[in-house]
Amino acid sequence: MSKRFSLLLFMGSILCALSVSGVLSVDAQEATPPVKANPSEKSAKVSPAPKSIPGPEKLLNGGNFWDHWEYFSEEKDANINLIWKVVSGGNKQPSTLICSGKPYGYIRTKKTYENFQFSMEWMYPNDPNANSGILLFTTEPDKVWPKAFQVQLHRPEAGKVFPTPGSGAKSANTLSPATPLNLPVGKWHKCVIVCRQGTISVTINGVKLGEVNGCSPHKGAIALQSEGSEIHFRNLVVEILPPEPKAPPKPNDS
Repeated sequence: MSKRFSLLLFMGSILCALSVSGVLSVDAQEATPPVKANPSEKSAKVSPAPKSIPGPEKLLNGGNFWDHWEYFSEEKDANINLIWKVVSGGNKQPSTLICSGKPYGYIRTKKTYENFQFSMEWMYPNDPNANSGILLFTTEPDKVWPKAFQVQLHRPEAGKVFPTPGSGAKSANTLSPATPLNLPVGKWHKCVIVCRQGTISVTINGVKLGEVNGCSPHKGAIALQSEGSEIHFRNLVVEILPPEPKAPPKPNDS
């Protein structure tokens, strides 16, 4: 009996030791503090989606013409419908805007633009010395002529770009084509103007004439002049452009 009792007592002590060891192990596991996240490890921020740029806006064939334009004349009682008239092209041809040229004045877009491309076609039907122009960055008050930059459409000087005289507009330079462009009367000619961050770039009939920089103001309306001669316009389209990204700083020369 004593041996059996001794054996049972020995086995009991082993089981008790194992039980205590297990409890301590569990307690040790529970006492281990949770791992904290490193505050310096921040989740990467998701960049916001870039704003969408609206598509090209038709300023002549895009609904009611006067939804896009405001009118101003130096004669208060002038009949707008006799000076500016939209004629349907028919047979899937674009409509034509006919300006009589008299009295002096202009139409300007209701919207203002800063970084954009403006394209249009123009034609003088019969006058070899006809005159008109495109006004960029036009600002109020309305007057003849407003604060703006003019792209000359006068046949001998077509493509010349300069601040409207006496308006207060300023630029770092002006643009004059090296040689007069060959622009026959009675034919359509195309002008594409790119304005971006105060720089005006002009292309006529696929020929880039140059740029005018440092324009002030560099935001405003687009205007078409009534300047003494009958002129026809068509395919007037403006397209918003994103500003050019800033160039990275150059490393210092060692």
